[in-house]
Amino acid sequence: MFTNHNKETLKLNNLENIENTEIIFPEEDEEILFVEDDTDTYVQITDKDTWKIMIVDDEPAVHQATQLVLQDFTFENKPVTLISAYSGKEAIELLNQHPQTAFVLLDVVMESNDAGLKVVKYIRERLENKLVRIILRTGQPGEAPEESIIIDYDINDYKLKVELDHHRLITTAITALRAYRYVHSLEERTLELTKTLQELKRTQIQILQSEKMATLGNLVAGVAHEVNNPLGFIKGSIRNIEEYIEDLFSHIECYQKIYPNPEEKISKNAKDIDLEYLNEDLPKLLFSMKIATERIEDISTSLRTFCRSDTSEKINCNIHKGIDSTILILKYRLKANNIRPTIEVVKEYGNLPHIECFLGQLNQVFMNIIANAIDVFDIVSANQTLPEFKAKAYKIVIKTEVFTDNTTVIIRIKDNGPGIPEEIKSHIFDNLFTTKSVGQGTGLGLAIARQIVEENHGGRLSFNSTLGEGTEFLIELPISSYK
Repeated sequence: MFTNHNKETLKLNNLENIENTEIIFPEEDEEILFVEDDTDTYVQITDKDTWKIMIVDDEPAVHQATQLVLQDFTFENKPVTLISAYSGKEAIELLNQHPQTAFVLLDVVMESNDAGLKVVKYIRERLENKLVRIILRTGQPGEAPEESIIIDYDINDYKLKVELDHHRLITTAITALRAYRYVHSLEERTLELTKTLQELKRTQIQILQSEKMATLGNLVAGVAHEVNNPLGFIKGSIRNIEEYIEDLFSHIECYQKIYPNPEEKISKNAKDIDLEYLNEDLPKLLFSMKIATERIEDISTSLRTFCRSDTSEKINCNIHKGIDSTILILKYRLKANNIRPTIEVVKEYGNLPHIECFLGQLNQVFMNIIANAIDVFDIVSANQTLPEFKAKAYKIVIKTEVFTDNTTVIIRIKDNGPGIPEEIKSHIFDNLFTTKSVGQGTGLGLAIARQIVEENHGGRLSFNSTLGEGTEFLIELPISSYK
């Protein structure tokens, strides 16, 4: 470490002691021109397109001398902005104001023996800044930092102040800026590659999801076709049976009127088969069968609606049918299980017009949001006590309405779950962000949902959430495409 020697202030009148040195310090009668603010912090006023260099030293003469050398210095046709701090504390404040500082010329012993090292630690650990080049300077020969300190603190270079004459200071600045530019370029390239990789992963998931939906759609269409043939036969047969039974009972009624006192054998048979009950119940049974076939037909239609393949152009669609088909697909997950009660879905549909959209894509949005709410209920219920389990009534409310401007529809999907913590709200729509355990979530569901709503439909996807009360997602969609 560094020892606390008495530091000799560099006076302007003792510079002749430095031999073979070009003018880094001014002569006694030379006027020094620099900008000084109320805090004695020098900041050269230049374009934003500059290299920022910070001088940290408690000796004003060091600042003045360094400024004289570097104030007209340029690197790669960019000038420098010089920022001066006279203590470690002031350096930390200025580093927060100037995060794009390229390199720091840093004294070690200032208000304390390790003030400079504290600045280094703040830069590397608190600011997590690995880009800025840090060059230690000291006026105490023979007190070079130990190798372990250079390595542990991630210090880039060490110089004695007397070493930094005009040429060496310029060389040091060039070397530091060149290293900063290289590391900064490498960092940008790394971020760009990371972003590209994330985009590729998202695209891959989207392609897989699209292929899955297309495959599912084809499968469902094929099954629906196979189901619809016998279903059509059954529906037609039920209509015929209704007519036949009506004719048969009319015929029996005719017999009863003409022969009010049938033979005992006929009366006994009528009693055995409970003819009166058959006459009353058989039409009801046929009506129930008719309702059941209509229900099967609705399920088939809903499945095809959810899994439909979108055309290249938007078409007028009924949003409510898309929501209903999604709820039908998720119906098995809404039922009570061994960790939670039934999830109630409340539909508060407004009088919506048909809107121009890709309904298959919007169904994916509805699916992601509703499925996420169900997942949250499952997670919360797994940690509940039996009384809490019985007391909680889970609910998802889906409300639709036309916005006041009559050009936009709003779909609100609200749950009464635990809500979203404040610290993760800003990441909800980020690619690959998920709060689910490994293997249970890709972190792409809501990111894709936002892309579908905002990029593909020109709408807006947002949310409101309050801890302990629940979360509401708002999907705003234009009624017509504006071309």
